[in-house]
Amino acid sequence: MKITRRTALGITLIVLIGLTSWGLAGALEEQQYINQGKDEYNRGNYDAAIYLFNKAVELNPDNEYLYNDLGLCYVALDDSDLAIPEFSKAIELNSDCVEAYYNRGLAYYGQGTSGAPDAISDFTKAIELDPGNVDAYYNRGLAYNKQVRGGEPFTPEHMESYGKARADFDKVLELDPEYALAHAAIGAALYRHDDYENATAEYDIALNSPEWILQKSGGIGLAGVYKSRGRNYKALLDYNESIENYNMAMNYNPVPDGHNIGNYKIVGEWNKAIELYDMRLADPTYKWKYSAYYGKGDCYCQLGLNDEAMEMYDAAEADCKENRPARLYSVYEARGGCYCVCEEYENALDMYNKAADEYAENRPDRLYRIYVKVGDLQLELEDYDEAIVSYNKAIELSETENIYVANAYKGLGIAHKELGENDKAKTALETAISLYEEYGEAGHGKEENIAECQKLIDEL
Repeated sequence: MKITRRTALGITLIVLIGLTSWGLAGALEEQQYINQGKDEYNRGNYDAAIYLFNKAVELNPDNEYLYNDLGLCYVALDDSDLAIPEFSKAIELNSDCVEAYYNRGLAYYGQGTSGAPDAISDFTKAIELDPGNVDAYYNRGLAYNKQVRGGEPFTPEHMESYGKARADFDKVLELDPEYALAHAAIGAALYRHDDYENATAEYDIALNSPEWILQKSGGIGLAGVYKSRGRNYKALLDYNESIENYNMAMNYNPVPDGHNIGNYKIVGEWNKAIELYDMRLADPTYKWKYSAYYGKGDCYCQLGLNDEAMEMYDAAEADCKENRPARLYSVYEARGGCYCVCEEYENALDMYNKAADEYAENRPDRLYRIYVKVGDLQLELEDYDEAIVSYNKAIELSETENIYVANAYKGLGIAHKELGENDKAKTALETAISLYEEYGEAGHGKEENIAECQKLIDEL
């Protein structure tokens, strides 16, 4: 069975060792349940497969492979909490069950960064039992990379994890030089380390073997590699190449990607962005429709279609109140931004105040973010003293340094500069540059913000 997961390094691909209990049953009735379970599993009817495998377990509770296969069903249902005990039972019955170690590792991997250490341990055990298990090396490399969070400064521990991941991917290519996904994984690791040119080369090698990737991980897997290369081109500020790669991904997995929507916004192709938002809204499985509505609203706002924009914000607010009431702050914040574009500053401030109330109630840890927007509005109105108050409040409320705090320091520097307070302006702008360098993301305004701050310093 093949599944994919998204990590901080982009779309990475996992290959499950398949069902293992076929032909192992000792009784005809048990074998019938197994065969029926296999059929349901292959049809994607995992709940039915679980029922049938459990019937087989009742007849033969000591068959470790049945527990492994039950675990696979739960992994397919994206329920690692139920999958892990099944794999553990298989291991309890047979401590050399390489399939159970490997698959439990994937279940831990699916739990995110917190599950990475256990995943590494299980993949290591699978490798000990089967030194030629190329998929185990590949997935252990992914797990090492998963310990490196995007947007965080590199630490010695991160560098150690990166080195171990690279060693595993190199081992994969030693065991199987045709294993194209290893090149994609190396590309993702290089991307995380801001080595975009070499990352491009690795993605290119991977995508020279599209048929191999399709056979190994299906259309979703191949789409994932195109998306990863698209994200890498975005970091290189080559938005047209990025768009081309995301569109190639759509040929294999027609699900719009937020990064590509962002690309179209950056190059000013607002109608293209609207098309992708419409695809999201037409998808019955998409759970965040309110965000697609206000995203469309933002596009209409940029096109000067203010009535259409307000209709979208109304739709976003209605959907959010019904399905995600704790996220209303994002709708009010988006509408406030549109009012700023329209120079309706009183309405914008009203929206930002409503957003602040929602942040305070539902996400107090993010309340500081709205004060950056308020400061920007006051800066636009040339109310520099009030802008300074708002930016300082944002900085004070923030619990960690990040890109939002960088924006606050940039705004603070501009306000002090306009008031002729050059020393304070320089200090704030230098702090902003430092934060952009540490927390900014290439392709998402990092370079532009640093250049703007430096230009402002040069003008002092």
